[in-house]
Amino acid sequence: MNQIDIVTKVLETVKHKGADDAEISYAEGRGIGVSCRQGEVDTVENNQDKSLSLTVYKNGAKGTASTAVVNDESIALTIDKALAIAALTAPDEAAGLADKELLATEFKDLHTAFDNPYDPETLIAYALRATEGARAQAAEMQADVVVDEAGVEVGDGYAIYANSNGFVGEKRGSNCSASVVAIAKKNGEMEREYWWDAVRDFGQLMNSEAMGAKATGRSVAQLGSRQVKSQQVPVLFDPSMAKSLIGHMLSAISGSALYQEASFLKDDLNKQLFPDWFNISEDPFIPGGFGSRNFDSNGIATKPRTLIDQGVLTGFMLSLYSARRLNTQPTGHGGGAHNLKVEAPTTDDLIKQMERGFLVTSLMGQGVNTVTGDYSRGASGFWIEDGAIAFPVSEMTIAGHLKDMFSHIRAVGSDIDQRSKIHTGAWLVDGMTIAGD
Repeated sequence: MNQIDIVTKVLETVKHKGADDAEISYAEGRGIGVSCRQGEVDTVENNQDKSLSLTVYKNGAKGTASTAVVNDESIALTIDKALAIAALTAPDEAAGLADKELLATEFKDLHTAFDNPYDPETLIAYALRATEGARAQAAEMQADVVVDEAGVEVGDGYAIYANSNGFVGEKRGSNCSASVVAIAKKNGEMEREYWWDAVRDFGQLMNSEAMGAKATGRSVAQLGSRQVKSQQVPVLFDPSMAKSLIGHMLSAISGSALYQEASFLKDDLNKQLFPDWFNISEDPFIPGGFGSRNFDSNGIATKPRTLIDQGVLTGFMLSLYSARRLNTQPTGHGGGAHNLKVEAPTTDDLIKQMERGFLVTSLMGQGVNTVTGDYSRGASGFWIEDGAIAFPVSEMTIAGHLKDMFSHIRAVGSDIDQRSKIHTGAWLVDGMTIAGD
């Protein structure tokens, strides 16, 4: 049987065995990864897996079971386990399938799957070229640099979500990533830095030599780093660090945080959070996007929307279960956010605009509380003086409150980072507290 036949038969079987409703997720994938250390092949790993997860509903109760072995015997055992768990579980009014009118009926070709190479030789060649690029950059800079690791991974997957309301939806996707880690040495000091890229199409992966050179340049630039005095200054979050701030907002507006009343934004719907020139849009239909999908994990249709409109929070992100707990309608976010893009006037040179402050290129620690909004993390990067990089900085702490940080964004950079489902440039945030020596 093909995959759709398998899930259809499982749904028919559980209904025949007495379930009121059921839903099933089937997934299969494969991948290959190579790693080179100091110019020599270190590892080549292949993986291939399948999984089937079944949820049944009976008398308002829910039972879930899964298996990583997809054959008749394992599927039969999974069905029996799910039914047995449902028989022992208390009823939950919020559990159950989505209403039929919420389910996706249109399935666009989102161009998320590509015919990427799976031969080790191609991936090894990329990793070795990246290593040579890092070494060449070190020679040009007359720096002592060891290329600790260069790695490449390629994978693709296929998934089905189906339920007993007659919904069957398929998803396909591919992913490629590569990274280079370089260690720079000088006068007994060592700094370890890296660079990476992620795409769906291997042909669009960053030039290997350029990636290696970038990793070397970042590690050498951190040599001689030091602390600065504790003070309140503007902080410039580079694009990859700015994404983390959006991630904290997403956590706070997710349905699970809201119905548990564990969000610092639970009372801020339709309120001003950001400057009035700042917007965040969401589009699940961007071709090739990392967050592109026609339906969420409940089969509910996805749709574009503006999440932050002229600085105002216009909506929460609700799965089916969280929406029912909150007595409202789901937004198609079972499984998380889709493609997010910051839309705002951008600036080419935020360092010059900042004049003096702290450019953050790396964050450490878990000091973010999305219940209260308190923010405190270890950071490293560069000190800016007179609109230019003065020296590298490390072992610093930056602190504030996320609401204040959002509202005090002075500018957004034109250096858009597209390596994930969140696209944004750097953020210049005024009035943060930094602590060092």
